[in-house]
Amino acid sequence: MEDVRNMNFTKVAALILSLSVAGMSVAACSNEPEPVSSDINIISTQSQSSMVATAPSAYVDPNAESENFVFTYSGFNFVVNTVLDESQLPDDYDVFQQASCAGQGLASHYEFKGGSFWVELYPGADSIYTIQILDDTVTTAEGVYIGNTLDQVKAVYGEPSISSEAVVVYEKGSSQLWFGLDENNVVNQIMYFGI
Repeated sequence: MEDVRNMNFTKVAALILSLSVAGMSVAACSNEPEPVSSDINIISTQSQSSMVATAPSAYVDPNAESENFVFTYSGFNFVVNTVLDESQLPDDYDVFQQASCAGQGLASHYEFKGGSFWVELYPGADSIYTIQILDDTVTTAEGVYIGNTLDQVKAVYGEPSISSEAVVVYEKGSSQLWFGLDENNVVNQIMYFGI
């Protein structure tokens, strides 16, 4: 099992490094969705109506709310591998539909205006796949933000489950919390993933 985990980490680290080198320039995974592209559709702005869909059970972890990492914004908890209840969201967001970062079809992408982060749903589902913090105006629930050092991250979360020169990864339940690092071991990217 450990060999499989190490092989998976090697693949993940290679992917992260290639994304970092590419500068996250792929439009589907960029920080700034481009609504003029033919593969992106604006679904709503400050929508209060629920996009009713049933997430495939493979994308929903019944234990996620109690066992996964939690990201909190304006009193709302975002947890990967849970269904996103749009009716409970703060009203300062836009919703886009665009090619998923995983390359598996169209995914809903929520961009929040009051804090610099976005949430991506699994393609064709209403469960959360990725949360990405974009700058130091937003922190993890534990208070870590872009600009902290690796030592500060470790002081909060302990030793990572997986690490390389470019990223440290913490695992909890069916979630991972990734901290991208620059050449000075300063956090330059924070992402939550469902596993």
